[in-house]
Amino acid sequence: MRNKTLETYIQENMKSKVVHTQANVVHNQTATMLEIGTNLLTQTAEQTKKLNVVEAKVMNQTSRLEIQLLEHSLSTNKLEKELLLQITEISKLREKNSRLESKVLVLETQQRTELEDIREEKERLQDLVGRQSAAITALERQLRTASSNSSALQKQQQQLMKSIHALISLVSAGTVSDFTPSERKFRDCAEAYRSGLNTSGVYHIYVGDMMEPTKVFCDMETSGGGWTVFQRRINGTVDFQRSWKEYKMGFGDPDGEHWVGNEVVHLITRQTQYSLRVELKDWEGNAPYSLYDTFQLANEKQQYRLLLRGYSGTAGQQSSLASHGTSFSTRDSDNDNCLCKCALMLTGGWWFDACGLSNLNGMYYTVGHNIRKLNGIKWHHFRGPSYSLKSTTMMIRPTDF
Repeated sequence: MRNKTLETYIQENMKSKVVHTQANVVHNQTATMLEIGTNLLTQTAEQTKKLNVVEAKVMNQTSRLEIQLLEHSLSTNKLEKELLLQITEISKLREKNSRLESKVLVLETQQRTELEDIREEKERLQDLVGRQSAAITALERQLRTASSNSSALQKQQQQLMKSIHALISLVSAGTVSDFTPSERKFRDCAEAYRSGLNTSGVYHIYVGDMMEPTKVFCDMETSGGGWTVFQRRINGTVDFQRSWKEYKMGFGDPDGEHWVGNEVVHLITRQTQYSLRVELKDWEGNAPYSLYDTFQLANEKQQYRLLLRGYSGTAGQQSSLASHGTSFSTRDSDNDNCLCKCALMLTGGWWFDACGLSNLNGMYYTVGHNIRKLNGIKWHHFRGPSYSLKSTTMMIRPTDF
């Protein structure tokens, strides 16, 4: 019985040790698990901190990207506006180019028309030359016939000489009362004035080798008289949009609006030294003048170049007429110093230089329509470049008058 109790004690004691051992094992495992859990929590916290830092960096980077995206959007909008403006400007330039092309086509058509006119004029001249050649041949035959009648001509010559001697005798005796100064041949209006004719009006003068007289208007009143008028504008009744040939030969009526002709002015001014006076009048009644001490036109081969010296007058402190040596230009003969054609832009024929400060042969505009007209009758240093004058007169006389 006692042995059973000991055995039971031993078994119970063994069981108690086993339980205690198992409890220790469990405790140790629990401690290990807690340590592992603590480590995991620590690592999780560190990872969470790292994730928070990364998330903050991502948020910052996202904000910067959004700001850059907004800036790019604003730049894009600005570029789009500039592009629209450029497109609008290109459209305007295209429209302007189209208008210019239309004008060029019109000008080309006009030039072709003028070329056809020139060709027709050439054919007429060739026909005239042919007729003149036939006339010369007929005259040569008449001359040969006249040579055979030399005796009759000699008799006529003797009679003519007798008549001349008789006329000289009458003149020396003062018996020819009906021989008036108007029957003399004057070279200009100054000679007519010196002969005793002091009334302004239309006179006949003989210049150069011209057989026929030229009708000119003589101003016998302004600043002592004796002026030969070669240009006058008063009411716009005469068209001054003319060709080179018309400006050479002259047009209009000497008693009204006219241009006497570049060739006549050239022939007059080569006779002696002349002065030029330019009379102007605006629509407000102001009437200044410009005076040039020396004025001459070169010949046609030299494009009727302007030779000018010594300015004075009341139509501006400076001269508005082109400078010395400027050539004359018309719509069909461009001799100016501009890449453009001044005679086409400003109209008329004139000494344009580089389109210049004056053009007294421009378009005639009436009052109310004469402002802001660059192609009108202008004299820059009097009323500016865009005021069209009411009337003008250009006239010459010898400087020693």
